[in-house]
Amino acid sequence: MTTDSKAGRRVRPWSIVALRILGITLLGVLLVVMLSWVRMLWVEDRSPSQAAPTQGRWVRAHDVDLYVQEFGDPAAPLLILTHGTGAWSGTWDQNVQAMAKAGYRVIAVDLPPFGFSTRPAMRDYSRSGQARRIIGLIEALKRGPVTLLGHSYGGGPAAEAAMMRPDLVGHLILVDAAIGLRESTEAMERGGAVAGLIGIRPLRTALIATVGTQPLFSEFWLRKFVARKEVVTSSRTAIYRKPFVLDGFTAGLGDWAVEFAGESGASLSEHPEGFRKLGMPVTLLWGAEDTITPLSQAQMLGHLLQHPKLVILPGVGHIPQIEDVTLFNERIAEVLKHGQSARR
Repeated sequence: MTTDSKAGRRVRPWSIVALRILGITLLGVLLVVMLSWVRMLWVEDRSPSQAAPTQGRWVRAHDVDLYVQEFGDPAAPLLILTHGTGAWSGTWDQNVQAMAKAGYRVIAVDLPPFGFSTRPAMRDYSRSGQARRIIGLIEALKRGPVTLLGHSYGGGPAAEAAMMRPDLVGHLILVDAAIGLRESTEAMERGGAVAGLIGIRPLRTALIATVGTQPLFSEFWLRKFVARKEVVTSSRTAIYRKPFVLDGFTAGLGDWAVEFAGESGASLSEHPEGFRKLGMPVTLLWGAEDTITPLSQAQMLGHLLQHPKLVILPGVGHIPQIEDVTLFNERIAEVLKHGQSARR
């Protein structure tokens, strides 16, 4: 301690104050880590059949049982929805009825490890693996060609499925899709290096438990993906968190993350040539304020496609279907009705 002679007060050196702040910070971090592990060990104990909403069902597709929710006339043309990172079929809740009214049988899919689908035994979350599951679903439904819509992360598998089996997809819709085109070996090597950093399963599970599936951070992460922050309410975030109770959910997200980070150009949809060869109509629906997959990426894809249509949504970011529900529903209904007319 030192003494201020004018005021007769004792003043703590800055180093003591800094150490106390550091100590409090470390204690807070340790507390969050402990809460995360307790939550993971004691809350993640339910099976998909126990936890999933009862209105859905499971369909065997490739190597998993895909959980799907269906809306609209069973005899109408099929519209299959694939969601983005951290989402699942239930996060389309404000949009599916508008899509059904546009004249479609809407089938919202949970891509594993998200949502309530079972997880693959071989932990294959590659883009081609996910595409085979989408293809398996279409084949199991025995209906096609379908309209296939992929949002964000789900856009990659959707595009890959369309490239692998163009006979099954009559119209591809990409909504703020995270495609990640690879044009150099350097980009591919970077992906492998990032994957190596989280290659140790217990470590990546601990990391995901602390910052990913920790409910304290759910609203924080969701806000990072939207331009209109006010739409991230506690009730909206609660919908995203519903699958967090599944047994092994956090570990599954870690397995997916290492696969996603390690994408190295093995998939058709990671290369410009794959898009140049797409013969079906492709609609690009994009938020003008998207900072995750900026509008420039949609414009680049448009230059590669044979039959592109770009629909720009003003005032919204990466998740337009929750940022401006009315605007998104109006535009997607227009796109779907136009697609119906074009196929007649």
